[in-house]
Amino acid sequence: MIQKKTAAVLLILLLLGGTVFAGEITVASGAGYKQPLLEIIALYEKKSGRRITPVFGNMSHLISQATLSGNVALILGDRKFLDHSGLNFSSFHHMGHGKLVLAYRKGITLGNVFDITRDSIARIGMPDSAKAMYGNAAAEFLNSSALMKKVHKKILRFASVPQVSTYLMTGEIDAGFINLTDALWIKEKIGGYIPVNEKTYSAVTIEVGILREFENDPDVKAFTSFLQTEEVFPILSKYEML
Repeated sequence: MIQKKTAAVLLILLLLGGTVFAGEITVASGAGYKQPLLEIIALYEKKSGRRITPVFGNMSHLISQATLSGNVALILGDRKFLDHSGLNFSSFHHMGHGKLVLAYRKGITLGNVFDITRDSIARIGMPDSAKAMYGNAAAEFLNSSALMKKVHKKILRFASVPQVSTYLMTGEIDAGFINLTDALWIKEKIGGYIPVNEKTYSAVTIEVGILREFENDPDVKAFTSFLQTEEVFPILSKYEML
């Protein structure tokens, strides 16, 4: 009897789940853009009544997930990573530009990016350059400025920007390379941040790529159209992506 009731409850939940999530699409994003995307999605869902499932991670992880699952409709990230992903995109929508910063924990102050050579700066975090767009930007900066040779023994590599940010907030690293958008989100929990000269690393162009198999999906079309409206601009501006 109990088993029959349990089966009935599960069936009802499945049916309800199918109703609630009908038309839902999955949008993947580089982890450093979690907060602005969540705010955009919340605004879109409120206005449209449609549902979006966001997925966050480093670009390498997102590309693998999109390839293996076949459920990801759109990916937000650096155009360079998207172009070399091996995924088949039907089109791209420009969202803004990314900026690299050197953030530091509370309790210390850095006057400029070259202060990471100080003996008191023992641990420097950065995302993995092979997996994350800002890891690649940080590596380019460190190499172009000749700092890598001086600080390579201090470097700790993490899977994504938010992991670097977490270690900064807990004080487990002294400084770390993250994107400006994430730095603005955690600014009250760290000591501060310094913009890195944009001429010292390749431009980070943030775009949304639509996977070809979803190009005619009405929910995808509705969401990408919303991304181009003026309602989204204040959010992008708040996180200095424009």
